[in-house]
Amino acid sequence: MTATQNTSAISTDNTLKTLLCHAVAANRSEQKTLALVVPKIVSLQPAFFCDLANSWRQLRDQLGINPKTILRIDYCTAEAGLDWLRGFRRRFDLYRCRRAFQRQGLSDSISLTNCLVISRPAEASESVVLGISEPGVSLPKWVKPAQMSLPGIS
Repeated sequence: MTATQNTSAISTDNTLKTLLCHAVAANRSEQKTLALVVPKIVSLQPAFFCDLANSWRQLRDQLGINPKTILRIDYCTAEAGLDWLRGFRRRFDLYRCRRAFQRQGLSDSISLTNCLVISRPAEASESVVLGISEPGVSLPKWVKPAQMSLPGIS
């Protein structure tokens, strides 16, 4: 299955908390990992991940989830080995995000990894897994894709 097949739309009026609620439900009750499928033209910035971490902290408190439970983001792309410039850019972006987490004291709430395969959630885990991928990435059976759509772009 590719990331553009069997996708569930997330409407533009939903918040990061709603996305995180879907991720928790997918992890805990369905044993699946929700993956946000982001168009290649979108570059997620450190501020997005910091907002996501802050929303995660608030949601943890609201749902009574253990405060030590972290949000683990698995960032998966379909980059070919020859596209070294794009790979370097991705690693640099991840570095910028991790620095932003440290500066804002969010490192205990979120982790961000560059991976080849989005992880499967574990039953008794100290983390909730959320995947991020590009269209065209081959996703395993345990991943539940959610397509990000932008107005005017198909």
